Amino acid sequence: MQHVFISYKNEDLDFAENVISRLEKEGFSTWTDLKIGAGEEWRNAIDLAIKNALALIVIMTPEAKASEYVTYEWAFAWGVGIRVIPIMLRVTELHPRLEALQYLDFTNVKSRPWDKLIEEVKAAASAPLTYSISIPLNSPPFIRQAVASLDSAVFGNRKNAVRTLELAEMPAARTVLKEALKHPLPDVRSASAEALGEIRDPAAVPPLIETLEDPSDDARRAAAKALGEIKDPAAIPPLIKALEDPSFLVRSGAAKALGEIKDPAAIPPLIEALDDDTVNVCSAAAQSLAKIGHLAAIPPLVETLADPSDGVRSAVAKALGEIKDPTAIPPLTETLKDPYDEVRSAGAKALGKIRDPSAVTALIGALEDPSGKVRSEIVRALGKINDPAAVPPLIKILEDHPWEFESATVAKVLGEFKDSRSVSALTKALQSINSDVRSAAARALDEIKWQMYEESDAQPRPDLLG
Repeated sequence: MQHVFISYKNEDLDFAENVISRLEKEGFSTWTDLKIGAGEEWRNAIDLAIKNALALIVIMTPEAKASEYVTYEWAFAWGVGIRVIPIMLRVTELHPRLEALQYLDFTNVKSRPWDKLIEEVKAAASAPLTYSISIPLNSPPFIRQAVASLDSAVFGNRKNAVRTLELAEMPAARTVLKEALKHPLPDVRSASAEALGEIRDPAAVPPLIETLEDPSDDARRAAAKALGEIKDPAAIPPLIKALEDPSFLVRSGAAKALGEIKDPAAIPPLIEALDDDTVNVCSAAAQSLAKIGHLAAIPPLVETLADPSDGVRSAVAKALGEIKDPTAIPPLTETLKDPYDEVRSAGAKALGKIRDPSAVTALIGALEDPSGKVRSEIVRALGKINDPAAVPPLIKILEDHPWEFESATVAKVLGEFKDSRSVSALTKALQSINSDVRSAAARALDEIKWQMYEESDAQPRPDLLG
């Protein structure tokens, strides 16, 4: 909170306390050098207090004019753009700069302009600040410089300032970042939200929740992301509300954040988000349902496999694989017939993650997929399920297409099966024109060799030594 800095000579403490009392009755906070704690470096404390002030009242007397400390305080305040309000307590020949500021004449005890003083302070409180946010007292110089750079006209300076605060690992820097969520520049607000997410400070949750109402789409998106990284359940209700944000980027960020928190309370609204008219939001909702991993999400996810967007279908297939429930196998095997490569690939990968033998027949039937990428994913899925029924069709692929790039994947998977039936095909693959196939075949033969050795409890066969 900003305050009014009171500068005075010790002889005038009684009057200074009168000023303080009247200001605080009007709701203003005040600061004097009496607030400097033991062990603090007094000059830094005073500099910071002045920079954080909405105004400086200097009580002028001949003694105050002669004081280098009082002179330093009002001159420093004027130099950094803090409003200086001179009070003439006893007749004094003022510095020309103070005279130009139109001092308040308090020399007549019976008619002191207290109302005018309060008006001046109120005017200062409503005036634009030199710094958009306050500098925490006792902050080191690099924090002060970062605060000043947040107001720079150069985007790179503002970005670097936020980064400096993020890496500072000290309470003062975190305080600045939380205040920066209300900075007038939207890029500072969004960058500060992202930084608070990286720091994962639970104390940042309330101001980040407020930022979900920010007028800037990017700031709201960054706040949603940060709340997901902090993983505080208190953020769930506002994040659910953010699923209805007018910006799809914010809705998507909120959906992802709910997945990071992993609270089942988010399942119903995430299921509703599967019907969002934007691919990014539907995909994010599917991914988050997968992270929460509740079986209640499977029926609506399966239903969404009929979505017209291939991006949504592939995201849903991936989500079903992450949940790993066998009831999703039939609809996932249907994705192997999808017209889009990405969907077929995601479906195959999901079946591999579930690792249920009931998917083997469908995967073997899809081994002739026109896409090499999809064929490779199918082969890997068969390797993860590890059903011996997959060995013969894999051997046939290696024999018929020893030069194809996915044949390297076939050779690798055959090595994982450690089935001696594949030795002949792997040996022939050592002559492939594709170096990746040759390397994979050699490693596979080595795997099979040691498996046979362990099973027979004898020396490995010389013809398998390569």
